[in-house]
Amino acid sequence: MGPLIDWLDVPLGLACLLVGAGYLAMLVGRRAPVPSAAAHAVMGFGMAAMFLPTFDPVPHAVWIAVFVVAGAWFGAEVLRAGRLAGTPGSHVVGAAAMLFMLLGGHEHAAIPVGPVDPEHAHHAASDGSGGLLVTVLALAFAAWYVTVLVRLPAHRRVGAPAVEGGAPVLVATRIDAHVVMSVAMSVAMLVMLLGMA
Repeated sequence: MGPLIDWLDVPLGLACLLVGAGYLAMLVGRRAPVPSAAAHAVMGFGMAAMFLPTFDPVPHAVWIAVFVVAGAWFGAEVLRAGRLAGTPGSHVVGAAAMLFMLLGGHEHAAIPVGPVDPEHAHHAASDGSGGLLVTVLALAFAAWYVTVLVRLPAHRRVGAPAVEGGAPVLVATRIDAHVVMSVAMSVAMLVMLLGMA
């Protein structure tokens, strides 16, 4: 799956960059809760950095610190609520998945500088005894993002029903921007995680 990911790196990196910018705009416009919008924005930018590492100005250690803080912040909310379900739980899993990729799973994150021999690029970080663990964790996180895609409701704002040919028709439908951005991020996460498996 390595060559497929290489081919998809640019479009997925740009899509993640747009998602990060979209959530940043929501944050600035106060159209979403601050912690959640900030976490989504950082995740979008972080994913873009992993797909396009050449253009990433942020040091590797800073990305790690950002996702440790995000995971701890939302982890505290999960502990207060007493359940992993819901938005805080999704952010905890997202932060954990990002840390997993940053700390050795994803080829771009695991090998931050220098050219990579294509023969060894796919599992460069997981040679030896850790290979099976990396595969299992990558598949577990991928399964989570499949469930995210399945659970995402088709949020639509529906206007007044109209009548066409005797049957009511819904008009003025609009897909929610958060759903579109969540789908884009989940697909990007799936591609990256399955490439590590």
